[in-house]
Amino acid sequence: MSFRPALALLSAVSSLTLLLGPATAAAQQQQGGPLPHFNLQRLKLDPAALGSLMVATGRTLPQGMLRMSVQGHYEHLPLHFQTRWEPGGGTGLVENRFTMDVTAAYGVLPWLEVAAEVPFIVSQGGEPFLDVQPPEGQGLGTPWLGARAALLRPDFGFQLAVDFTAALPVGSEELLARDEYAFLPRLQFGFLAESWQVGGEAGVLLRKEQVVSRLSGEDADVIGNELRLAATVTSRAGEDTRGEVSVLVGMPLGQGRVGAELLIAIRKHALSWMDLYVMGGPGVGAGMDTPTFRFVAGASFSSSKVD
Repeated sequence: MSFRPALALLSAVSSLTLLLGPATAAAQQQQGGPLPHFNLQRLKLDPAALGSLMVATGRTLPQGMLRMSVQGHYEHLPLHFQTRWEPGGGTGLVENRFTMDVTAAYGVLPWLEVAAEVPFIVSQGGEPFLDVQPPEGQGLGTPWLGARAALLRPDFGFQLAVDFTAALPVGSEELLARDEYAFLPRLQFGFLAESWQVGGEAGVLLRKEQVVSRLSGEDADVIGNELRLAATVTSRAGEDTRGEVSVLVGMPLGQGRVGAELLIAIRKHALSWMDLYVMGGPGVGAGMDTPTFRFVAGASFSSSKVD
């Protein structure tokens, strides 16, 4: 007899759940479904920064050298739905995102380097889209761990390296700062001269596919595997400043849209162990996760000077 009230309460809760479940599902279907979870951040900084701040040139840090950096990172319209490239103003589910990044790289051996990047989203906001509320707030982004091995590393001339980077399965899903899994193997190469260098990367970003077309109505709005290409030209061995120009391109291996960015950076050698830098440029293409503009400013600290 003492179990009857509990059984009655359990029966009432179960009945209420069955009644509310279809209503909730119907409401979500009417709104176009929930926003899929994926990592919205396309840009990966190069913690060693021996090439540009983003693109490597096949070089690794000298054995025993440590480089750390901290930077603020602003993106304008990193998530917006459009069918053609329209630079300038606009609205989106994420209209602005401000992130603080901490990176570190260490030369384990003359030919081997390990690196890490940890981002934290300080603020993020946008406008509702088809009754879907924007992911707003602050929280941890996706940390990355990587290793780079130099295959060819003469003092000058052609450089060649392989790099494997993987995302840790942490970060805020609600802020679009986490993939279920993500791997980025890359081949990195360059040519090193006394006062300048050029470099390039070719890699594949492997991650779980997320179909956003259910929300936007556009078949091409898919987040998934991509061919990642990048190129840079930088000055080096400057006494005071160093200029950099880089191009980043993401080409979907399935459905999706091509996105590209042109980024220009200037580094100031404030001290032998400290650099100050700024970087910015536009995004090009109709990719829904390609920002129309990004800007980065930061400082790096190293145990010795290379360039």
